[in-house]
Amino acid sequence: MIRVTIKGSVETIKSFKNLPQRIQGALFKAMQESTILIQSLAKINAPVYRGLLRVSIAQSVRQEGNRIVGEIGSALAYADVVESGRDTGWFPPVSELKAWARRKLGDERLGFVIGRAIQRRGFKARPYLLPAIQTAGPRRSNCAVDRPDPFRSPGT
Repeated sequence: MIRVTIKGSVETIKSFKNLPQRIQGALFKAMQESTILIQSLAKINAPVYRGLLRVSIAQSVRQEGNRIVGEIGSALAYADVVESGRDTGWFPPVSELKAWARRKLGDERLGFVIGRAIQRRGFKARPYLLPAIQTAGPRRSNCAVDRPDPFRSPGT
């Protein structure tokens, strides 16, 4: 026969009542640290011309019911094209290419020629987000490991 005696049962019961909120808080903090890590690595990986893509990479963490959701990405229209590439047959907006050609090549009239080349050849992917997630994989697991013990009372 095994006998278990709990001393300080009132404190133990209080500790168990607060446990779900404390675990949820620890998981939320771990998700924040993970998304910040991936965001930082994605900014390092992002190709830079004027730095707009790099600056636009953002992260957010929110709670949806019992789920904690972390998002990392860019709101720029061309961010997905840079990450995933583009197949042939698609003609990009010439207005955007004119501005790029003026800054990069010194002649905005080349925007149409560049658009035609993209239409014929496609656009090679230059992933920045997926490699960041893969690089952060082993490191982001440490975010949860470094959390304080949720069973311990605050201040002890």
